[in-house]
Amino acid sequence: MHGHTPKLATVGMFLLGMGALLPSSAHACVAPNCLRGTRFALPADGAAVPANLPGLVVVPPLLESVDPTTVRLLLDDGTPVPASVTAGAHQTQVLVPDAPLVPGTPYRLEAKGVCNFGGPQETQATTFTAGPALSLPTTTGTLTAGTPQRMTFAVYGDSSCGNTQAEGDTTTLRFTPSPELVPFLPWVHWSVEVDGEAWSYAKHGGLTPTGENPDTHLYEYNRGLMFLYTVCGEPNPTMPPTRGLTPGRHQATLKGTLEHAHLTLPPVTVDFELTCAQALPEDPEEEPGEDPEGTSHHGCSQAGGGLSALALLATLRPWRRRATRRAAP
Repeated sequence: MHGHTPKLATVGMFLLGMGALLPSSAHACVAPNCLRGTRFALPADGAAVPANLPGLVVVPPLLESVDPTTVRLLLDDGTPVPASVTAGAHQTQVLVPDAPLVPGTPYRLEAKGVCNFGGPQETQATTFTAGPALSLPTTTGTLTAGTPQRMTFAVYGDSSCGNTQAEGDTTTLRFTPSPELVPFLPWVHWSVEVDGEAWSYAKHGGLTPTGENPDTHLYEYNRGLMFLYTVCGEPNPTMPPTRGLTPGRHQATLKGTLEHAHLTLPPVTVDFELTCAQALPEDPEEEPGEDPEGTSHHGCSQAGGGLSALALLATLRPWRRRATRRAAP
């Protein structure tokens, strides 16, 4: 295990140096991150892609980009499929075939991410099969809000990767997509507004067919797309500037846009109330400072601020575990 320590220290020094070089920013804490790699917006269950899909979306590593010259669509035998590549929402690249896909035909989609801090990236590829053409969705689904709960949760700052434990009232939005929208979900990007003000957003594929939002920690506002809160009690001097929502009644609006379809889905809304009227019940089994289910310190990301020690440790921890396993007999 000790043989891996110098390498780990070297990586740590590199990351600290990288953070020192990044300019400060008022945007959310989001660090350039190529550990996840480039991904393709496709059905997670391997379902067929509608033949008339407006565009195939390539999502870059966090806050990085995709080289548009490397985005290609090929047939099974390697024959290129005529298509154009254009910029999409949230730094994505979108491949638009010149003609609809052919139902029953297998395809290969390729792209290479550009990573300023992570070294050269290899070409990523995935395969899929075209299915029958489907009518583009005209409905979105339904939105509800869960019963408010008093709990402790992590509040992330706007300029550093630290977070503060806060107590407050929370509710979780629950989304049920319409049946006609489900086949197109991987290519829809989302935003949530509360009382007309931006709350958070999710890139393509950010909501699943069951309405879940699996990647809330990667988005700019450092707030979960579907997790709404107000901080109760006296302000903590170490708490980031944002305190979430004010106590009272609010209206949440979920908006979805199907990439390159030239249509915005009808927004869906729900009213809810966060009152700060009840105290947090004591739970002897809950560790102090424990994050609620669905929150993650890995969400700490940096859009230009310095890389904090918390972010560094969060990045190095998985490497340390892997190093320990490799050294074990």
